[in-house]
Amino acid sequence: MITIAVANQKGGEGKTTTSLNLAMGLARRNLKTLLIDMDPQANSTGIFLNPETVEKDLAHLFQNSASLKEIITPAYNEHLWVAPSSMRLAEMETVSVNSVEAPYILRDSLSSVKEFDFVIIDCPPSLSIFTVNSLVAANFVLIPLQAEKFSMDGIMGLQQTISSIKKRINPDLEILGALITQLKPQTLLTKTILPVLTKYFRIFEHTISDGVAIGESHLAKKSVFDYNRTSRQSQEYEGFIEEVLNELKK
Repeated sequence: MITIAVANQKGGEGKTTTSLNLAMGLARRNLKTLLIDMDPQANSTGIFLNPETVEKDLAHLFQNSASLKEIITPAYNEHLWVAPSSMRLAEMETVSVNSVEAPYILRDSLSSVKEFDFVIIDCPPSLSIFTVNSLVAANFVLIPLQAEKFSMDGIMGLQQTISSIKKRINPDLEILGALITQLKPQTLLTKTILPVLTKYFRIFEHTISDGVAIGESHLAKKSVFDYNRTSRQSQEYEGFIEEVLNELKK
């Protein structure tokens, strides 16, 4: 089982979009995939379920009233399952952070779902206890980010968090790479910033261009592949997923 945390503490970088389409793309390749929505905003959950009517979600896991096995539910097709979130999860942050076991809750719970080929974790836009849980549980970190000045400003904080967790808790944690999203390739800003980003992380060759297909697919509650398989963004995500799979084979 390969566990990938999709993380970046800055919002609007494409974490949920990348988590959704990576999970759905893997499931379309008949790989049994679990998508874990660790963000209390529950945007990933909302593609498949109504977060307000879900009986059990990750808040129940963090309050030790349900196991991960009890929380997960089928989604999209027979190969994709989701561990849903809701705003209730935000209420658990202050409770969980005071527990010695807090960083290990998600990691320990994954032992009950080893039948999956992949686990994709959609992290919240912060370095909260939920992001820490995700990094402790993961084999790899995938970092979506834009080729923008403000996107670069938070990189050092994320790097330090990953390094600290790798050193102290999860020595097997590796950065899979950074995926550039919402790319505007011909701008001077992009041409200036991309070479700088390569000093921090491995940058995937495939990038996701700016366009309306992603936003429209969210409204339709579909993957970009199912919404418009001929769109540029669909083809880019397909290429990115193949690149991920090839990288994991090395």
